[in-house]
Amino acid sequence: MIKIWRPAAFLHATPPDPPQPYAIIILNQPIENHRLFVQICKNASLVIAADGGLNRLKHLSLQYDTGIVRDAPIHPTPSLSNQQIPHAVCGDMDSVHPDVLDHYSNLGTKVYKDPDQYSTDLTKCLRHLSSPEWKQYTFRHWDRYQTLDKQDKEDEVSKQSSVSLDETLDVLVVGSLGGRADQAFSLIHHLYAVDEDPQIQCGDVYLLMPESVIFLLQKGINRIHTPVAKSQLGENVGIIPVAKPAVISTQGLEWDVQEWRTEFGKQVSTSNHVRSENVEVTTTERVLFTVDLGCIE
Repeated sequence: MIKIWRPAAFLHATPPDPPQPYAIIILNQPIENHRLFVQICKNASLVIAADGGLNRLKHLSLQYDTGIVRDAPIHPTPSLSNQQIPHAVCGDMDSVHPDVLDHYSNLGTKVYKDPDQYSTDLTKCLRHLSSPEWKQYTFRHWDRYQTLDKQDKEDEVSKQSSVSLDETLDVLVVGSLGGRADQAFSLIHHLYAVDEDPQIQCGDVYLLMPESVIFLLQKGINRIHTPVAKSQLGENVGIIPVAKPAVISTQGLEWDVQEWRTEFGKQVSTSNHVRSENVEVTTTERVLFTVDLGCIE
């Protein structure tokens, strides 16, 4: 069985046809690629802030409102703070500022506080996405959700709660591997942990960095749709054996390999280049795949 990956499907200014429902989780890290962030939010089914991620969204909203952010997206909203409200915030609420929490709560954002200190805010969000309430959520576009007032948001969620989605939501985690090293390793860890946590039932999980997207290839054959184009993907890729050594074979790269053993401390495939609309990677173990982003207009 071939595992299909479509990391570019979220980067279109207009929804793909057929639509690919996905959720966005905003981490407590600076939102650096403003154009990309606003663009991916327009077509998202759900947007959830992980605790202090709500502060980051509010900060970005203020930047737009005061004109500090100059790189407006193709389809800008009049005001991020007034027009784009996340559906929920999850976490132990030790990082989000009380005034920010009150601001978004009053605008309709649901607050889910989980005091568990043995799970991260990202894990809490991923588990929450697997709950029946959100698995049955039928909004396809975030900008549609913004047209509702607080009561209408609550009524619509209640009305749709009995309708099941045929698809499982993929997840885009918006963050960065910069900053604290321990948090960077934690993000990589979460890609591996998703498959091991029985409380997490979602689709594919992608880490969306300011300049690249990262995801975890499964054992066996993986086919990655890699349209190298402006406003989609760049050409630079890496295949990283984080957990354990792997033997890989590739098709569609500038420097393809066959039955090639990759291992930290020995040989690792980085700075390779996409040379096909589809890249195929066969691997004996789970490995990270990284590809850079094109220029988002």
